[in-house]
Amino acid sequence: MMKRLLLSAVFALTLGCVLHGQQLAQYSMPWLDPVQFNPAYAGLDNSLSITGTFRTQWTGLEGQPSGQRLSAHLPIYYLSSGFGVEVERDEIGARRLSRFGASYNYQLVTSSAVWSVGVSARMTQLSLDGSLLRTADGIYEDPNAIIHNDDLLPTTAVDNSTLSLSAGIFYQAEKLEGGVSVRNLNQPVLGFSGLDYQLGQQYHAYLRLKFDVVRNWQLAPVFFAASDGVQTQLSLGATMQYNQNIFVGATYRGYNANTSDAIALIGGLNLSDKISLAYAYDLTLSELRSVQDGSHEITIKYNLRTRIGAGVPPPIIYYPRAKE
Repeated sequence: MMKRLLLSAVFALTLGCVLHGQQLAQYSMPWLDPVQFNPAYAGLDNSLSITGTFRTQWTGLEGQPSGQRLSAHLPIYYLSSGFGVEVERDEIGARRLSRFGASYNYQLVTSSAVWSVGVSARMTQLSLDGSLLRTADGIYEDPNAIIHNDDLLPTTAVDNSTLSLSAGIFYQAEKLEGGVSVRNLNQPVLGFSGLDYQLGQQYHAYLRLKFDVVRNWQLAPVFFAASDGVQTQLSLGATMQYNQNIFVGATYRGYNANTSDAIALIGGLNLSDKISLAYAYDLTLSELRSVQDGSHEITIKYNLRTRIGAGVPPPIIYYPRAKE
């Protein structure tokens, strides 16, 4: 009960005439599916690519965040472009965000790299189950009579939906890839009785390099940043991959004592020439470590490894495997 009150209090304290919140679901291995934050990546796996991710955060904490997402994208060579679709569900306590969207980009192929500019549109639905919320002044002895004593909070389930737009730029070469993007360009508002929930703009920067260090071993440092213009979250880490197959690594989320969030321990392997599997376990560093047991994330990725459609493929020679 105390854990539910903790999450409800955090949510209730953010309510007002217009509610601004961090809407982006958190994942520990974003480089496995960059299209989730940058539409310019669609098609850059050079064949049909399907990625599914399941995450449960802060296990053992009642109402803890959890997320599931599925994306599929492929290149359209005769149009020098890429196209993708995605669906995502993100829950925390009484709040659930569901998204469905499509991405399209134009790709400029050079002798050594690909530049891509992309846009996406997502239909976003916010659902709030007021019966799960609790306030300090509320009356909850009768489960059939929810009384929050707060006019802003609903007592039943409510939902609304809106369309959000995103855009990004991406660069990909054999040993380096990265990009910048912004989500919720139009800053849409989800209207509810007594309050509005605004999807504020969110900015992302991503960079990943690859180095051959010793025989059959490759080092891949990675940098990822997300910001709403007020708060910023940084992730720094690296993976080591053996024989273009098994890999291990770690990332640190935060940049000082006040923002330190977690260390993610990462591992994965190729199950076949088309399917790869990855797992991350987050060791929480914030004060929440005393009331939960860490976070788990599983990603499975499928790549068809066959060119689809006509046209000249990019001149870059990529490893014949799923991206780790």
